[in-house]
Parts: sequence; C-alpha cells; structure tokens
Amino acid sequence: MYIKQIMVKMGAELKIITTEIHLPSDILYSQGIGKDRAEYFVKKNFLLELYREGKISLGKMAELLEMNLFEMLGIMKDSNVPFNYGVPELKEDIETANRLGLLDEDSQ
Repeated sequence: MYIKQIMVKMGAELKIITTEIHLPSDILYSQGIGKDRAEYFVKKNFLLELYREGKISLGKMAELLEMNLFEMLGIMKDSNVPFNYGVPELKEDIETANRLGLLDEDSQ
C-alpha cells in the first residue's frame, strides 16, 4: 500500500510527506477496504488518532480530509472518537464571543 499525502504545516509552507506502508493485502481486504480506499482509510485513522491525543484540531482534521465540520463529526461518531471540548475550550469561546460583542451580560 502506498500513502501519498500526509500534510504537515511548517511555518507558512505546507509540506507533503510521502510514506509507504507494507501490509498483507488480506488485512485490508478482509475489512472491506479495497486498494482505492486504503489511502483514505490510513490517512483518516492517522488524523483521528492525532485528534484523540489532542495534537490536531477538529478544523484542521476536517481540512486535511477535505470535508466540512459536520461530516467530520459524523466520521468521529462512527469511529467512536469523542469530541474534545472541555472547560478550557468553553472559556476561550466565551472570551471570543465577548470580544466580538456576541454576548450580553444577561447571557453569561
């Protein structure tokens, strides 16, 4: 199996890393993953694991998989990957909403 695109942003430049993974074909085929979907399968699961570990954002994962956030949330649900949104993210969103004037004092 040959994986063509795992993207890593370094500075302002986006670099493409190409890697090769050697697996017996029956491992993927027994899971219903054909050669045409193997690249997507590996890329998706790699990015899901980075997200699970808190090393990549939901938005970046969706961007790299070329899908919108709602599609990405569906993929996460199907893959049993929890949505990482805790108190720090909530506080940051509230601060942003306040800064943009989206919240009034009664809604806090």
